Amino acid sequence: MTFLKKAALFCMAASVLLLQGCSSLPQPSNPLSNWGVSGKIGITTPKESVAGFIEWQQLENNFDVYVSGPLSVGSTRIKGNAERISITQNGKTISGLNPQKLIYEQLGWFFPVQNLPFWLKGQAAPYSAASKTEEDGRLMQIKQDKWLVAYPRYNEYYDQPSKIKISQGQWKFLIVIKNWTFDS
Repeated sequence: MTFLKKAALFCMAASVLLLQGCSSLPQPSNPLSNWGVSGKIGITTPKESVAGFIEWQQLENNFDVYVSGPLSVGSTRIKGNAERISITQNGKTISGLNPQKLIYEQLGWFFPVQNLPFWLKGQAAPYSAASKTEEDGRLMQIKQDKWLVAYPRYNEYYDQPSKIKISQGQWKFLIVIKNWTFDS
């Protein structure tokens, strides 16, 4: 499996795990539970860097995350809810009940996916301690679960993050959100 495929699978699985974790944990104060983002994702490791596209839809506790490389090379789809997830890549689908375990088994990586839905919306996850840095009333940085999440840019119309940098040690993730969608 190429690194790009592993990166795409990891990003999708991370998103799924995060969404799955959210369904059984306290919900954030933001009442919007149906939302989506689309944009670009970059992953830097000690050995290489990869980039791709990400689309994430969350409807209540159900999620649908799609990550692809340029020209749809290495595309991965992760769908599920609190009870079950499925990861589809190259026409093969793997299903499981434990997203974190499935990601680890398939990729050998650990990532706090349970935090990602909150971090994407510019919020600290509600179930672990976090330190926050704000500037002019806007969240600029979160330190949580040994990860640093920085928000260097916001979408002015939606007042939601449009650039998110997530890092811990040698792992760096950059998510640039081009579009936000919200349904009530």
